[in-house]
Amino acid sequence: MQGRVATLDESMRWEIPEPEPNHRFMGLMFERDITPTKNLAAGFVILPARQEQRKLSAHEGIEEVYFVAQGKGRFVLNDEAIDVKRGSAVYVAPGSRHRVINTGDEEMQLFWVNTPSVFGPIGGYLDVVKNWRRVK
Repeated sequence: MQGRVATLDESMRWEIPEPEPNHRFMGLMFERDITPTKNLAAGFVILPARQEQRKLSAHEGIEEVYFVAQGKGRFVLNDEAIDVKRGSAVYVAPGSRHRVINTGDEEMQLFWVNTPSVFGPIGGYLDVVKNWRRVK
């Protein structure tokens, strides 16, 4: 199998519809529908300054890691709030409830990897993004 390089600027990106003034973005860098990966998905979340992911997410049977590439904030993991900053990585165990809050004055960029893919069956990511606005 050959490798592949993905970049933030070239990856598919969607704006996640949430009540104003939130403008959270999610991008997909690796997913078996579009890349040679088989057992994982990877991408990014971009949160503008002082914005947050409002609802807690949880994925049964799926491990995730989030890496803070830019900015700072708070990662809510089950009932605990953890301060994170550029260079921090957070492990999310299967079934753990999680969300992120940008507490800073700059855009927060998080890189994520999950295995197996949180999107489920082949083509599953299309169901997740069907009501989102594709911006790239």
